[in-house]
Amino acid sequence: MSSKRTYFLAPLAGYSDLPFRRSCRRFGLVYAHTPLLDAGALLHHHSENQEILVRGDDEPWLAVQLMGCRLDDLRQAAGILNELPFDGLDFNMGCPVRKVIQRHAGAALLKTRELALDCVRALRDVVKKPLTVKTRILCENDPEPTVRFCLALQACGIDGLTLHGRLPQRIYAGPVAMDVIKAVREALRIPVTANGGIFTAADADALAAGSGCERLMVARGAIGNPWLFRELIQGIPAVPTHAELCDMLLQQVTGMVELYGETRAFLAGRKIILSYLCGRGYRRRLRAQMSTVKTMPEFLELFRQIEKEGPLAVTDGLGVVHDGTDCGSNAETSADIAGGADL
Repeated sequence: MSSKRTYFLAPLAGYSDLPFRRSCRRFGLVYAHTPLLDAGALLHHHSENQEILVRGDDEPWLAVQLMGCRLDDLRQAAGILNELPFDGLDFNMGCPVRKVIQRHAGAALLKTRELALDCVRALRDVVKKPLTVKTRILCENDPEPTVRFCLALQACGIDGLTLHGRLPQRIYAGPVAMDVIKAVREALRIPVTANGGIFTAADADALAAGSGCERLMVARGAIGNPWLFRELIQGIPAVPTHAELCDMLLQQVTGMVELYGETRAFLAGRKIILSYLCGRGYRRRLRAQMSTVKTMPEFLELFRQIEKEGPLAVTDGLGVVHDGTDCGSNAETSADIAGGADL
């Protein structure tokens, strides 16, 4: 734990909504992002925009993350977002999931880097708030291509950069190229945030040491584990007690029902529920039943069973149980559940 560090919650599609952010903020998180917002969807008044853009009165700092590749759409969307209560706008240039790539957005822009720079210039012309970019490295072995591109982004007038230390095609597999992030940090005059692979305080220490960055972004490691911020910021172990887990799970599910309504909350929320239960010793049968809940009464019936019974085994501190009920370590489970959420 370092008092100099600043931690950010990544924009996680399908995860970093208001209920999840509130869970993380209970343990010290200050800086967070909305889920990914499509510029075209904003202009066409897509029904999900309202939930993506909601901000709690109790939230200290929140940036909106925008994706797109059409310059006019980006300009118009930025004009709309200027009038909303966000502390910054982050442009996504790193999401590798198929549905984003198919729209020629996210990490697809790294294949058309002149268009990528044009997108950033278009936003800079309109955005009145701090403008940042989140992107990925271009080469694992040679920092020079990534440094050159990030210098070009800086020349567009951005106020900060987040760099995920993996190639887009790696998704989340393999080591984080910390030396590439470090070369970018040393070359740029704007703040650089390192991203990739933080599931424990030891991971954060390694990323900070390897990249030279004191600004770190947490993504999949916080899914089902908001206590990670307690460990990172306060130095208190992230492993929750059974009572803490039940309290947080109920709070987040209740918040989702309030935000989305019951039907949509449980369609989106089953993966959230499992992210809390997997790898922590809870009975497989109950987890399986939780994966099909559709209503709050159904959830509460199973929740009370889990609350009463508790886990069947004690974890080893890394979220791995030893009684045969495990569905992977927290790191692996979060990666599987996220399905492309780390943007």
